[in-house]
Order: sequence, then C-alpha cells, then structure tokens
Amino acid sequence: MYHDGAGQRLTLYVSTEQAQNKDTGFRFAKEGPVNVFYWIDGKFGYALSAGIDKGELARVATAVYEQLEGPV
Repeated sequence: MYHDGAGQRLTLYVSTEQAQNKDTGFRFAKEGPVNVFYWIDGKFGYALSAGIDKGELARVATAVYEQLEGPV
C-alpha cells in the first residue's frame, strides 16, 4: 500500500493459485469512489486499487505489470 501526504492510497493485492483461471487480460471495476484494475499472470492474481482517475490508474497498472514481468 502506498499512502501519500494528501491521504491518497494506492494498494496492490496479490493472490496465489490462479492457474485454473485462463482470463488473463486487464479488467476494470469501480466500487464507489475506488477504481480497480485486475489481471491474472501465471498462478498469481493481481488487483491495483485507488481513488484516482481511470486513465491514471491504467498507467500505474501497466507500469506495475511491466515491473512484475521482469526481464524477458
């Protein structure tokens, strides 16, 4: 969880054993004021949530995905 000086939070959730789920694309959900991007990569499931604009959260989610992917 990242929490800035203005009180804005950004949280990355990680779950394991997602190998049975073949739906690997980025998905978007909105829960009240919180936007969430979530995806499956191998046996891991990820969800990035924050009360920020969808476009800004998409940019952060893409950066997180690229960093988690590691060197090819």
